[in-house]
Amino acid sequence: MDRIKFWNKFVLRFLEIFAAPYSVLRKIYPQLAILSIVVYVIALVFVYYQHLDWISAIYAAVNVITTVGLYAPDINTMPSNEKLFLTVLILFTVGLFASMVQSLIGTLVNKNTWIDARARWRGQHMVNHIVLIGNAESIVSAARKLQQLGRDYVVLTSSKILYEELKGDNVILGDPKEENNLISAGVEKASAAIIAMDDDSETLLVTLRVQKLNPPLKVVTMVKDISMIDIMKTAGADVVIPYEDIMGRMLAFASLSNSFAGIIYSSREREYSIGVFDVKKGIKLKDLPPKVIPIAILRDGHLDPYFDKETEVKPGESLFVLGDPSAFKEVEKLLS
Repeated sequence: MDRIKFWNKFVLRFLEIFAAPYSVLRKIYPQLAILSIVVYVIALVFVYYQHLDWISAIYAAVNVITTVGLYAPDINTMPSNEKLFLTVLILFTVGLFASMVQSLIGTLVNKNTWIDARARWRGQHMVNHIVLIGNAESIVSAARKLQQLGRDYVVLTSSKILYEELKGDNVILGDPKEENNLISAGVEKASAAIIAMDDDSETLLVTLRVQKLNPPLKVVTMVKDISMIDIMKTAGADVVIPYEDIMGRMLAFASLSNSFAGIIYSSREREYSIGVFDVKKGIKLKDLPPKVIPIAILRDGHLDPYFDKETEVKPGESLFVLGDPSAFKEVEKLLS
């Protein structure tokens, strides 16, 4: 196992046990800072008017904020200014403390908060992984295929549906258009990025920001409007897939032949596709139409790529061809 895969799969998983919680603490820093300031101000009142030491003053301040009331100076000896300050501070802090405690507890006990923190920490420390960015359902399929292939990846999506479907320590819920979320996904150290947003203009924006963070990164984008292909390539995309257009062509070709297996190259001028044919009548490969070429023969469960034009395919075998799908119907007739 190479060093990068060892780092991503084992070292990071060990380190995140200790490091990921600090990401959660960062989420509650503002609340803790405000609470500290409030305690300090109230403690300052007690130090100035009651002449308490700072430890006692902080203890008294916490009593005021929490309304526990374990410490209360003699109201008859309290100066009017102290009474006024404490009245205002108590009115302000009671509601503030209740809302802050609720927010703090909600943040700490929310399982999604910890999962998101863990995913962000992993993304920032992973190396040579693939970042999947977007809200399209194809992101789910791509993630599952990468998992089957054993490739390290991080998903960044703002779709709660996709997040719930893929939920794990490598899925980040956030707006892909925000640079800090792209950094959390590890774009700067990734080897490739797959971008598939709901809107082509958003895909373009994310592509530009990804290229800004990591210019050498290989970028694969999916667009709905075929006219966006040139624009995406200008923006830095290495591969642009016009999803709707390709799916439409595949549906059309599949309706013409049951042997259509998929498009391997598609452009506005020509189509190259793979066809798989069950041989029911033997023929020699030289009898195939000129628009297709044989690429393999399936014999006894094994692919045989070694043949010449005089080779004969026999009933029970399967023939793989590459070529113009408009000629597949003719091949079917020859073999049936």
